[in-house]
Amino acid sequence: MIFYSCKYHIKYIMMTDNDITISVIVPVYNVEKYLHRCVNSILNQSYSDIEIILINDGSKDSCPMICDQYAKDYNNIHVIHKTNGGLSSARNCGIEVAQGDFITFVDSDDWIDSETYTYCINQVRLFNADAIEFNYISVNDSGKVVPYSREKINVYYGKDILQYYMESSTKNGSYSVCRMLVKKNILKNLRFREGRINEDIDFKYKVLSRCNSCVVTNQKFYYYFQSSNSLSTGKLLKKDFDLFVAADELCNLARDETYGSIKKLSFVKKARTPFSLLCKISYFGISNEFINKKNVIKILMSKHRKYFKYLILSPMPKNRKILSLLYFVNFTITDTCIKFAKKCIEGSKQ
Repeated sequence: MIFYSCKYHIKYIMMTDNDITISVIVPVYNVEKYLHRCVNSILNQSYSDIEIILINDGSKDSCPMICDQYAKDYNNIHVIHKTNGGLSSARNCGIEVAQGDFITFVDSDDWIDSETYTYCINQVRLFNADAIEFNYISVNDSGKVVPYSREKINVYYGKDILQYYMESSTKNGSYSVCRMLVKKNILKNLRFREGRINEDIDFKYKVLSRCNSCVVTNQKFYYYFQSSNSLSTGKLLKKDFDLFVAADELCNLARDETYGSIKKLSFVKKARTPFSLLCKISYFGISNEFINKKNVIKILMSKHRKYFKYLILSPMPKNRKILSLLYFVNFTITDTCIKFAKKCIEGSKQ
């Protein structure tokens, strides 16, 4: 396969038959409104040697029937019905049965570009890579789509893979495994933590620590859908405190690491956790699950002030550092300003 890139589109010319198989694992739970869009985007891939594994995680809507119909209509779609166990449990179930040479994940309310896997397989062939990470586009209910940007590719080897992961995630806060294609043998005996959220953070670290080479491209192939009532844009919930567990797990994994700033950046993630939860409170509010909301804020503020100096000295973006400083000075004033600014922005869109 030969490809060339330009500012707003990428063209591909097929030169060889597909000889690398891909398993696409899609956890499904109560997403009947979006499931067709997700699955159809995978079926419409220009790369054809793909198996699609739909894991119905105890859905209570019409998702089970939709999944079964897809399996009847397409012989490369396999469906597993299981009791609800959460995202990690569904992904682990998919890993167990995956037959592809490479494995990737797509969340069932998201979708992908039709050239995603053609591009990815071309790159892993070209660089003989164990994994590839591509970029994403955040899309809200308005359906706004961003065009391709000029292509930029980096290839990392050995410990530089983890160094890249820790640096990039500190800067952009993205840990998602859905933007990755990775060799199946890399995942041997590796599974997601079950029963908690933010499981991607430490799982991705473990995966990348096993890779000898990894391609990173800025091309935006993954459409990350953020509806007005999604978990990522909803009020602070008790389960959001699982972020502390994920951060501690990341620190434990990097505890004995001496290369570059990997260990230091793992601690930055831990230091950033209370700040991230405070931001969520200001942007989206706090759930009624918490009886004493003021006490929750007090605890998070105490932790934020404890770790503040580490954030200021980290490679975190300047705008986040400024916001961190404002919280450090006064949560109430900062919270009020954010809510006012958000209200003004939403009003201007109407």
